[in-house]
Formats: sequence, structure tokens, C-alpha cells
Amino acid sequence: MKQLLFAKLFLIVTAAFLTSPQTTFEASVSLPSYPLAVKSPYLSTWVPGNQLAGASSAQPEFWQGQPLTWPVLARVGKTTFSLLGVPHGIKGSLPAKTTDISYTSTHTLVNLTADHICFTLDFFSPVQPGESEYALQSLPYSYLTVTATNEAGGSTHIQILNAIDQTWTAQDGAAQLNYTTSGNATFFSFHNPNERIFTEHREMASYGTIVFGTTAGKGVGWACASADDIYSAFIHHGKLPRSTSCRGTELAALSQDLGRLKAKDSRSATFAVGHDRVDAINLLGNTQTGVYRSQWSTVESAMGFVLSNYETALNASNKFDAVIRGKAEAVSSQFGSEYADLIEASVRQTFASFELTVPLNNLAAMPQAFLKEISSDGNIQTIDLFFQSWPIFHALGPNYIRMFFQPILAYLQAGRWPHPWVIHDLGYSYPNATGHESGNAEQMPLFETSSMFILLHAYEKLTNDTAWLRQYDDLLEGYASWLSTNSLYPASQLISVDAIVKTPNQTALAVQSAIGLKAAGILLNNATYTHVATSIAETIYEGGLGLNGETRSSSTHFTYNYGNSTTWNVLFAAYSDVALNLGTFPASAWDMQSKWYMAQMQDYGLAFAGPASNLDYDGAPLTWGLLDWNFVAAAASSIEVQSAIVNSSHAFLTSGRHTEPFGTKYQIIGPDAGKWIGNKARSTVGSIFALLALDQGVLDLT
Repeated sequence: MKQLLFAKLFLIVTAAFLTSPQTTFEASVSLPSYPLAVKSPYLSTWVPGNQLAGASSAQPEFWQGQPLTWPVLARVGKTTFSLLGVPHGIKGSLPAKTTDISYTSTHTLVNLTADHICFTLDFFSPVQPGESEYALQSLPYSYLTVTATNEAGGSTHIQILNAIDQTWTAQDGAAQLNYTTSGNATFFSFHNPNERIFTEHREMASYGTIVFGTTAGKGVGWACASADDIYSAFIHHGKLPRSTSCRGTELAALSQDLGRLKAKDSRSATFAVGHDRVDAINLLGNTQTGVYRSQWSTVESAMGFVLSNYETALNASNKFDAVIRGKAEAVSSQFGSEYADLIEASVRQTFASFELTVPLNNLAAMPQAFLKEISSDGNIQTIDLFFQSWPIFHALGPNYIRMFFQPILAYLQAGRWPHPWVIHDLGYSYPNATGHESGNAEQMPLFETSSMFILLHAYEKLTNDTAWLRQYDDLLEGYASWLSTNSLYPASQLISVDAIVKTPNQTALAVQSAIGLKAAGILLNNATYTHVATSIAETIYEGGLGLNGETRSSSTHFTYNYGNSTTWNVLFAAYSDVALNLGTFPASAWDMQSKWYMAQMQDYGLAFAGPASNLDYDGAPLTWGLLDWNFVAAAASSIEVQSAIVNSSHAFLTSGRHTEPFGTKYQIIGPDAGKWIGNKARSTVGSIFALLALDQGVLDLT
């Protein structure tokens, strides 16, 4: 957990954290955007970091940038203060003063003062990747806990207001607003009975139910009315009138009375917000729903459980956060603290890109994991995107590999994909996995095929489950055979970095293909594939085909294309070869490339390819880098390269120059070095775990 204090280091006062993470870390760090409620591709609420110096006026937003109404107010005695989400102020209220912001893997904490009261806003999105926790992980709900601490003498009455509105629905007021009390839960829900399932508007789901609630109790109030009326009632009375006649365009508000706080007393109010969709994924015409529905089949039961489970979830998160921070820092005595900052910033973002589902008509089925290609073209189940993200699952949950590939392999097994190579994705537009039976899809033949074999071998190696894939052996044999005859001299084709034009004889693509073929040989117990993979690797490296010199001894790096000695790029598959002990290429190959990386290193890291003067990559000087691929490459490189990548990535993330949820594509060279230019809120920040996974393997989170 890292702390940000404006202009100096800060230690958290423990009194304010009776129901919040208590671990304290020193050093100052800020994020471009902080995760608030980040639990799924559609529950993805952030706040730009540059607004949090005055959190009271900060505007929460969806990852794409749409503003989301989420005001938090507190009444201290008879004076009302805005704590968050009031960008234009409220007549009759004052702004609280922000003192610091911090984050862990699962929490974002905003600390403020209002008169003599200290407030902590704890935005908490649980991450529970264990195999026994899939129902919990699949719950698309997050928490906000507001803790008040009286830092002075005397007794002070404290009341809290929290609210949302239809901006969370992406339906422009078309959803109906209803109030419900069920068991221990009291909550509002936005739902359109005429919804069009499986639809989006500007990346937000335009169907489903937005749920916002708290635990029922004597001091709880609720109302749905205009924002002015809600605020006026709270400012004048400190509570809401418990009105339940609602219109979809109104503010849905909840209040909690914390009572009178004596000196040093702390009390809290916890709220939950969720985006619940019965129809989560359209898988080839069959509806998939969240795994949680096997235990909590209704919105009422899900919200009731989420609220009653808060303390359990909180305790689990404190342990999880401590393990992640401690393991990340242990990677290096030189840069462990900076590395841990990056690791913690990646966790919620990665897991929120996935949804864990089962068929709606078979809730007892094995779960599947569906991935949205966020901030690019919105595809579903993009294999190269998962490959780019996979180090986090190496460390935290290798079973995600099986859950991700199960629908892909079933589709391929059914013969619905006409090409001899592996498919790129299962559909153009999340959440619709409708396949590509015409074969008309983005084509990355070698990249996707080799990625699949690497990942499937990783699954077997890391889980010791060698039974599941046997049903697909014949299918995999066909792809391995194709890979063995097409890897050494790649035809003109795209790679994962599809901003670069397709060209033939890409060295890194052949390198990855050899590694994938080696994995296929082990997976299928086929020595022929292993032999061919070894031969390809020897030709590329020992024979110098993929090097910049005529021989290995006269070479300094791998080329981008065979025969083009000045070109080079980040080798995206090296990590997998080393992490899985495949040994397709000798350590000397990665050592050579590591020295080259260090010679090309800039203040903000590595460009993806070079030289910058080569216009053949994308028609312009290639001056940008990709943070995610840089970490994958660094893991198989020297400590010096790892240190440079960690520190340059940390500098980019904390520079204060941009406000997007953890982006990965940014300028490396030139006057705009350090400027974000593309990709945000994506799962690929999971690649940052490459150093940790290589160092410590699968973590014990029990």
C-alpha cells in the first residue's frame, strides 16, 4: 500500500482505520486515475488523480471518461461538508480538505478533514482469485465505507449521505428506479424492463440492473428526488425522509446516522454498488450468467450477501494486500518498493477485465472466464490479449488459463472456424461471443497459435492437471502440425501489436513460434515437434538468421525482420521460455538481447521497436513503447534492465501528466517522452507480475 501526501511523506493515523487496511508504507506516489468501484468491464468507476487534491469536487467517471454521479456528503454537527463527487459545489455546504490518498491492491483510500473530524473514504473492490472463490470473485459489486474519527474533545453528531443516479445505466433516464428492503439490505435499483440484452453504449452495458444499497437499520434514511431536494433535506435535517416514489431521472440517495462521536471515537457507514446482469455473455446463442448466481440467484439475495459479507471480505483483502505488497517488494532490494507500487496498481484493473460465468441453464457447470478487449476494439476472448496479461495468472491463478480457453477450444473443436491456425477472438463486440464462422476476423496466425500452446502448457505445468486437454488432443495436433511447417519463415502477418503493419520474416514472431512449438511438443508428447522447435531456434540464433550479424559471435541483437540488421524489437515471448523452463533458446540469447535493451534504454523505458528512423513499422518514426510488453521482456533480462524498466514505468505512471486508468502505450523518445497515447484500463497490466512470477512462482494466498 502506498501513500500520497501533498509535498511530504505521511503516516496514517490508526484511529481512522478501524474498518480499513492498517498497513502503513512510506514514500510518495500518485496514480493518473484511481480505481473506485472496479469489479467488471461494466462496473469500472475511477476518479482522475489530478482532481483528488480537492476530492470534494472530484468527478468519478467510467473508464471511457463518462461522468458518473456519486456524491458523498457528511454533516458535522449542523454543518454539511462535501467529501467527494460534487464538482459544482452545493449551496449551504463546505468542501472538506483532502489530506492524503493511498491505495493497495484492492482498496483506494481518500482521507479528508472537516472541522475537527477526520474522514476516510475506503473504496474497496475485492479480488479473490482462488479456485474455491470463483462465486465471490464473480460478484459484480464494490464497497464504499465512510469512516469518521473525532480528533478533538467534545461530542459531535455525524451523518453521512451517499447517492448515485441514472448516469450509471448508459440509458439516459430510460431505466426505472425502485427502492427495496430485503432482509438486512435496503437498496435502490435502476432497471429498464424493455432493455435490449447484450448491448453497449459507449462501452457501458446498456442493460442489466444498477444496484446501490446499505445495511438496513434505525439510523438509515433513503429518498429519490431531485438532487437539490435531496441535498436540501440532508443539509437541514441530516437525514432523508424515507420516500419511495421514484422516477428514473432522480437521484437515489441513502443516509446513515453515525450518532454522536466522543473524542477519538470512530464509526463507519458501508455502502455497496453493483452492476448485476442475468444475461452476462452471449456464447454462440447460449446465455452465460455470473458464477455467483448459483448461490445468490436474485439481486436481493446478492446485495444481502454482499453487505453481510463485508467484514469477511475486508479481512481477506487485508491479508491478500499484505501478501501482494510483501512478495512484490521482495523481488528486489533495489527497486522493490517501486515495483510493488506498480503491482498494486494493476490488480483490480486486470481482474475487472474478466467475468466468470456459467450457463444460465446449468449453474453447476465449470466456470468460464470471458475477457473484454478494453480500450481498443472491444473484442471478446482475444488470445493475444490474454497472453500479454498472463503473468498475473502465473502468480495468482493458473486455473484462469483453463477458464479462458474452454469456450475457445470447444468452438474450434466443433469445426466452426475454417482456418488451419488458431482464431484471434470469439467475437467482434463484448459481451457477444458469436464466433467467426466465415473466417472473416482479425488474423494473427502464428501469434495466436503459438500463444495458445504456450498458455496451455503453462496450465498443465502450473496446475498438474494433465487430464482436461486430452479431449482436444486431435484438435491440437492439427494446429501443432501447421505451426511446425509455418514458423521458421513467417508469412506477412500481424502480431499482437497491430499498430505495426504486417511484414514477412519477423524474427520475434519466429522466436515465439519456436517456443510455442516446443510447448506443443511437451503438451502432446510429440518429440517431432520438440525437434523441429529446437531446429528453428538453432537456425535463428546459432545460425544467425535472426541476428544482426552474419554469425552469433558477431551479433549484438535479434532483428525485427530477417536480413535487416539495423532493426530490432522487444521480444515478447522470452518470459514464457524462461518461466516455463522450456529452454528453446539458450540463456546466452536472452543475455545478448538484454545488453542491447540496456543500450537502447531511455528515461521512460524501451521503445517497442527501432530504430526510430525506420518508417516501415507504422509509417512514422516509432517513438513509443508498451509498458506491458516491456515487463515481459524485462523478466527474462538482466537486473539492470529490470531496474530500468521498473523505474521508468514508475516514472510514467506517477508523472501527473495524464489522467487515464493505468495506460500502457506512451511516448519514449522525443519532446513528448512520458506522454500517454493509447490503451487504458486493460487487463495487460497483469504483465507487470512477470518479475514476481518468475521469481516466486504461484503464490500461496491461503
